[in-house]
Amino acid sequence: MTRLNLRSAVSLTVLSAALACSASAFAADAPTATAAAPAASGAGDLLSNDTIIVTASGRDKTRIKSSVSVTSVPQSQIAAFTPRSEAEVFRLIPGLVVQDTAGPGGNANIGVRGIPVITGGSEFVQLQEDGLPTVLFGDIQFGNNDYWTRYDTNVERIEAVRGGGASTFASQAPGAVINYISDTGLHDGGSIGFSKALNYNENKVDVSYGTHITDSLRFHVGGFFKDGSGPTHIGYNAENGYQIKANITKELDDGKGFFRLYFKRLDDKEPTYTVSPSIASVSGNKITGFSPFPNYDARTGSNQSVLNQNFKVLNYDGTIATVPMEGIHVKETSFGAQLHYNFEGAFSVDDNVRWTEQSGVFRTQFSNVGSTAGIIGSTVNGQTVGSVVYASGPNQGKNYSGFVNNNPNIDTNMRDLGSLTNDLVLTGKFDVSGAKVTAKAGWFHMRQAIAMDWHVNRSYAELSGKNPAQLDLFTGPNGTGTQLTAAGQAGFNDNWGNCCARTYDLSYTDDAPYASLDIGLGKFDLDASVRYDTIKSSGTAQNSSGVAGPSFTVSDNLGSAVLPSLIPNGPVEVLSYRKGYTSYSVGALYAFDNNTSLFARISRGGRFNADRRTLGGNFNADGSLNAQGQATAVNFVQQQEVGVKRRGGVMGASYSVELTGFRTQLTDNNYDFTRITLGQNPVISNTYHSYGAEFTGAVRYGNFSIVADATLIHSRIVKTGQTPHATPVFIYSVSPSYDMGIAAIGFSANGQSSTLDDESNTPRHSIPGQSFVNGFVKVRPMKGLEVGINANNLFNTLGYRGAGSLSTVNGVNIFSNSAVLGRTFTGSINYKF
Repeated sequence: MTRLNLRSAVSLTVLSAALACSASAFAADAPTATAAAPAASGAGDLLSNDTIIVTASGRDKTRIKSSVSVTSVPQSQIAAFTPRSEAEVFRLIPGLVVQDTAGPGGNANIGVRGIPVITGGSEFVQLQEDGLPTVLFGDIQFGNNDYWTRYDTNVERIEAVRGGGASTFASQAPGAVINYISDTGLHDGGSIGFSKALNYNENKVDVSYGTHITDSLRFHVGGFFKDGSGPTHIGYNAENGYQIKANITKELDDGKGFFRLYFKRLDDKEPTYTVSPSIASVSGNKITGFSPFPNYDARTGSNQSVLNQNFKVLNYDGTIATVPMEGIHVKETSFGAQLHYNFEGAFSVDDNVRWTEQSGVFRTQFSNVGSTAGIIGSTVNGQTVGSVVYASGPNQGKNYSGFVNNNPNIDTNMRDLGSLTNDLVLTGKFDVSGAKVTAKAGWFHMRQAIAMDWHVNRSYAELSGKNPAQLDLFTGPNGTGTQLTAAGQAGFNDNWGNCCARTYDLSYTDDAPYASLDIGLGKFDLDASVRYDTIKSSGTAQNSSGVAGPSFTVSDNLGSAVLPSLIPNGPVEVLSYRKGYTSYSVGALYAFDNNTSLFARISRGGRFNADRRTLGGNFNADGSLNAQGQATAVNFVQQQEVGVKRRGGVMGASYSVELTGFRTQLTDNNYDFTRITLGQNPVISNTYHSYGAEFTGAVRYGNFSIVADATLIHSRIVKTGQTPHATPVFIYSVSPSYDMGIAAIGFSANGQSSTLDDESNTPRHSIPGQSFVNGFVKVRPMKGLEVGINANNLFNTLGYRGAGSLSTVNGVNIFSNSAVLGRTFTGSINYKF
């Protein structure tokens, strides 16, 4: 499939180049060129409102003249916020609900406007780079869209559109589109920076440079290199990776347009911070606070360890392999081309194409709190456990007593997540009886591969946040009798039952013609757009039939054990079908003047359920959708919104504000295999209604500036009247700073109100909301040179942002979810030239 994608991409790129070369002129750059250089305070883009919105947009307009809810976050604001992952970057965007902090490798759950994350990933939110999606579906199992993005200094700004145009100017994104827009070398110069963690082990180098080769030819290139053990003090080099991004732009004469080539190489290994437990204080149905275990602090603890750097997997060719415990390790190579050409007269054409090769692994030790008392006397691999002993480390062979991590180690091999994407649009601009009319007709095409093998192995380990040891089980006391595990591992591919000894090789092709019409009538602006997505799916999937696979004798430092397995020996599920659906959006805007506007919009956007529907009883033998599959293949989000945008000045201060009220409705049909292990129905079908308001604003007064975002959400499950899990009523971020030129200081606070745990829990528990504070100090001793110290989670708050779960082990109330990392300090030196 990858070679086929490459051939297609080469053909499209050659076609684009031919169109560009056949034009005798090329001058003005894309609308991104109009963006002013952001101020050091980070409020530049928000205050100017002159940046042309290029994301999910039907016409070249500034933010204040666009009838959509849009946020443009400049590079300087992101740097001041000092994010440690893409998930933390997204907390600068109002309306988004980012549930957890799984680390810089990705795997965050991203909701929007009260639309909950039912299973994982970002089902209704699309991540883009330079206008094209990183992957077609934001919730690919073990391949979420934030695996493939890394913010660095080569990103000029991030634009986010919620609702509105996201329904019709992008596929699979009815909730929001977040677009990473690259620096294209419009402003000559660059930067080189080095940052070093001060209270943990991490080093990072950032480079960015762009310049004009001639008056009509320019380029930009840069990237980062990073290594270290990370904020959780893993005892080995758990972070290691780099990213290189480059583009070159040729401007044609006479303002006819431009032709641009893109390149990206990402190879990044990052630890993933899975569930971290804390002791919970409980009063009735409320969790009132958290405290760390004596030997596990969720702020600094990790399941990765120098004592479990490797583990064994049973490959589906029947061989056993040793693989590294490397967290999320992704590799991506992409080539892209973009053409903008203005024909004589009213028409222009834009073509954006990208070929991407993507692969990677998700390898980590999951976490669940058990106890030795619960294991001794239980049956494991058909025999009764008599003792639990250290399988490794300084206490190897000695009895272990205490809390146990009895969740699996997991290896998901993302063999192929490559894609070919092309977005072609023809635009006409006309004056009709005094009205300014912009009409667009486009065609989006994307072919997405999803090929994976899952290995979910039963495992036992010491519950410790610092270099936990694996635990072996024996039938006799004190490590005597028959050995039941090897290096803590009790079996291959069998922890979650028949569902998850899984292999599949799938292909999804999305073809979507779309059209829009925008009519400007003086102060009024009306627009409407429609999109028709047709998904073609093919491929095969297979999991275990429930019949045991072969057993294997595996050795470790204490001896050897016979380990059972599950393998994909069930019926092969075939996918071969098409499904089409329509999305639409209608909006209106009234501009009182150049500084104030009022807008309203209604929209309906579809979202196709892809790989999460496999092996769930949705297909006939010939691969077509059965009745259940037809009914649950597409989820629709309906939204209504009204908003006001205003910029101006008062008492010497300049300000910009945007306030949007929204209402959303969603019927979500989904499938969650993890519910099988809890004895629950894996098929999920619920209708959700929510309403609320989003606010974003910026103020600058002399050297002082402040940027703030806030979202109010009232969300309910229609059938039960309950609030969906992990959906807070209030979310906010605020970033004040004072910049004197020679020095700057600033803080940022972000937080949310309380949330509820999963709807299946009885009773449900309230999880306290919390706030987290970051800060920075920067000194500029000479022109171009900046030295700084950044602090994250300055007050070292122990807390969580997701739903999580509450359990009781040995009489102790335990809350488990991905925790916010503890206090970290980073020193940096950066030179701009």
